This record gives sequence, C-alpha cells and structure tokens, in this order.
Amino acid sequence: MAGDSRLDDCLSTRGGRLCVEDCDTLQLLDRFGSPLFVLSEDQLRRNVRRFQQAFQAGWPSGSVKVLPAAKANWIAAVQRILADEGCGCDVYSAGELTVALDAGFDRDLISVNGVPKDPSHIERAIREGVRITIDSVEEVAVIEHAASELGATARVRLRLKPAMPGFTVHSDFVAEGLVPTDLAALAYKGGLSFDDVVAIGRRILAMPGVELVGFHQHHGRHHRSTKYWREQMRTYAAEIARVCEALGGYRPQEIDIGGGFAIPRDPFNAVTDYTEPIQLGALFALSKALRVLGSDRRYRALARLVDTLVTKPNQTPAPTIEQYAEACTQTLKEELHRHGITTDGLMLQLEPGRSLHGDTGIHLTTVTNIKRMSRPIRWTIVVVDTTEFWFTGGRYEHHLHDYVFANKPGAPMVGKADIIGRSCYGDRLMPIVPIPDVEVGDVLALLDTGAYQEVSMSNFNAMPRPATVLITGDQASVIRRRENEADVLRRDQIPDHLARPTHREEELQPVD
Repeated sequence: MAGDSRLDDCLSTRGGRLCVEDCDTLQLLDRFGSPLFVLSEDQLRRNVRRFQQAFQAGWPSGSVKVLPAAKANWIAAVQRILADEGCGCDVYSAGELTVALDAGFDRDLISVNGVPKDPSHIERAIREGVRITIDSVEEVAVIEHAASELGATARVRLRLKPAMPGFTVHSDFVAEGLVPTDLAALAYKGGLSFDDVVAIGRRILAMPGVELVGFHQHHGRHHRSTKYWREQMRTYAAEIARVCEALGGYRPQEIDIGGGFAIPRDPFNAVTDYTEPIQLGALFALSKALRVLGSDRRYRALARLVDTLVTKPNQTPAPTIEQYAEACTQTLKEELHRHGITTDGLMLQLEPGRSLHGDTGIHLTTVTNIKRMSRPIRWTIVVVDTTEFWFTGGRYEHHLHDYVFANKPGAPMVGKADIIGRSCYGDRLMPIVPIPDVEVGDVLALLDTGAYQEVSMSNFNAMPRPATVLITGDQASVIRRRENEADVLRRDQIPDHLARPTHREEELQPVD
C-alpha cells in the first residue's frame, strides 16, 4: 500500500497516519485509549472467503468446509462473523463450545477436538449434536455410555498421527533447538497410533448409537513451506488407506486436515536465531579475554561489536492461501486415489487459526519513555504502555511481529532500540529493532496480532487488560471492554480468619 510495501488489505497509510480499513488509528486511541487491540471485520470475511474458494476449487468432487480454530480468537463477536460466513468451528474446551453454540454455528460443523476431554464435556457434545474427535482410548467408553444414557447418536472422528519421514527439516515449533519436524510432530501430544486407531475403530463400528463419520489430523505450525503440507497430505492419505483396509473396507464421509498455515508476514519464531548460542559464546569468550585491557578499553572494543547487532522481522512472505490450497488438495486427491480411496462426495474440512485471524488485527501502544545510554556502550530503550504478558501466545512461539509507527509510517529508520513493555519483568517485546526518530507520545502498531495474542493475555502485576475494537469500514465498536482494577481483583476472596477492615474502610469508620 502507499507509504509502506509491507501493508496490505485492511492496512494503509493516509496523510502520514496508519489506517485500519477507513479508520485512523490515532483517532481510535483518542476515542478508546491506549493500548488497544484492533480487528478488521472485513479482513476476516475476506480471509474466510479466500480459504473457502481456494480449497473448493481444488476439491470439486466433494464439499469443503472451513472450521476455524476457536482457540485462535474466541471473542464472541468474531465467532458470530465466522458463523455468518457459513463456517464451522474447531473447539477444544467447554468454554469454547459455549462460544460456538452461542455464535450459531451449524452443529454438524462444530468439532470438539483435543485431549483430555472430561466426561461432562463429552456428554454435552453428544447432547448438543456436535462432532467429537477421539484423541484417546479412554474417551471411547465415555462416549458409548453417554450416547446410551442420552438416547442419542454420537458422531465421531478418529484423530490420526501419521509419521512424516519425508520432511526432516528442523521444526519452527521447537525454538530451543534444531529438532527434525517428523520427530517433533510424533512427540506432540495430539493423535493416536495406528494400532489404537484400528482397535477403537473396530469397537465403534460395532457400537449402537455411535457413528464413525471420518478422520482428523493436525500437526500444527512446524514449517511454513508448501512442501511440508504436501508431505502431510501424502502420509495422511496413506494412513487413511491403511486404517480403512484394517476396518474391512470402511469409507469416511469426511476428512479434516487441521491447520497450521502461516500468516503472510509470518512472525512465527522469527526472533530465534539458531546461530545465537555460538555468537553469544564467542562474545562471552572475547569479553573475558578483553579483561586484560582494563575496563575502558574492554568496553570500547565491546561497543563496536554491540553497534553491529540488529534484529529485523521476517521480510519473506509466506505462501498464499491459494498456494497452500493447491498443495493440499492436489496432493491429497492424488494420494487417496492412488490408494484406492474415492473422493466423490467426500467432505474436506480444514481448521485455519493464525492464518485466518493473524492479519485481521494490530495492537496499538504509546511510547511513554525513551532511555539513551552512550557510555560505556551505546544502547537505546523505548518503553511502551503495553506488555509481553498481553502477548503470551506470541512469546511462547518466539514471535517477532512486523511493526509501523502509526503517526510516522514513512519515516526513515535512523537508529535501533529495544522495545520494552511496562511490566516489572524484562518485558523485551522487540530486541534491537530499527526505529525512526522516536519521541514520547509516538504510537507503535504491532502487526498481525489477530490470532492467539488477545485471547492469551494475563493480569501480571495486577494490570487491567486493554480493550478490543472491531472495525467495519469507517465504524469502530468495542467487542471486549477494557478492564478496570475491580475486574482484576474480582475473583479474590479473603478467608474468615484473615478478615479485617481495609485501610479505606477504617478511614470511613465514624469517629466518636
């Protein structure tokens, strides 16, 4: 878009200011306060339609249904939009099931996934008529009992866990080391072994009141490449064929390929540099060796090295939705047909999360303080009024979000700084990133925060969490209000033996 080639779809610059759709971000802060999560309704709808159209184009012999992962953004208004678009819903917890039911999704397109599921969650899923994806042996007896007690039919899928021997590139999900993706995927908690799938499948096919409707798999975001998805589809098709043969020629009505597609700007694990331990080890050794020079000369030498450090967000776009769709549908069709499984009338389901929601959102935060050090090394710290504890999902996944200063998006980058949050932790949101000439009051926009960030916030330091607003064209609506101190403290209770008047209550006592 004009002013910044990294901006697209819902983001643009107008008059030297960042806009979301037709709303000026600085005006949003004036109206709703800082910091602020901002979501674009139109971007979400565009993303859903692209997924639906792209995968349906590649799967003409059966229907395609998008079942977005509720965990990525379970805000009620967001789920209403997805239900309006005809999506289904991938849910994990009982709370997410409540959100999905309240949003009005077609119950046949709600899938209760995950492990473990407690009996009450399973019973409710059957009572509500939604799908259950079986992910542990222990669930089977609970499902059989609940279906019998309710006099209802439980519709279930089996979660497969095929090995991917053809993809041994290191997993992005394991940021701590260079672990091959095929091993990382096998070690993940989700999915059943072939032996368990066959044993469970045979039990279910003999059960009254329980119907096996198909299969599910989800390996997650281990790698951004379409090659990774082609390998998933090859091994998934082979595992489906093995299971169908073991079950006496069973044929599924639906298969779900899960999610894990990348966001276009792809902040996932971008902060991890796998050469960093070597670099830091060399820096430590050099630092010790330089001690013989004395502190002044040592710091001068180290300062030259520190001046070379800089971190930049990912600049290489991930594959498009259409490229992911082509890789998945073409490979899956070819491999299923090769193994004798017809795709005629076979429903294909997918569960995008980060790729659907990520670029619908930004986070606006205001610069509150700038600390500049010139000696003994040169270092700049820019403090903003948000915190890493409101980006727990991204911190866990080692994200490095792309960013724009909303009030000066076209300004040249003339320095570098650590962007630091407001908590008493280190709160290093962005390490040594390029910055323009920054001043207190400037507004930083962190991009691609629509998935996993807002819904993973905590109240560390007893900080009230910020609001979220939904942008629809030139209209802005609060869809999750800003917390206050009373909200943060509301769950606390004092046992009777600790009860005493608070300082404020003592002040209000009448004086004789």
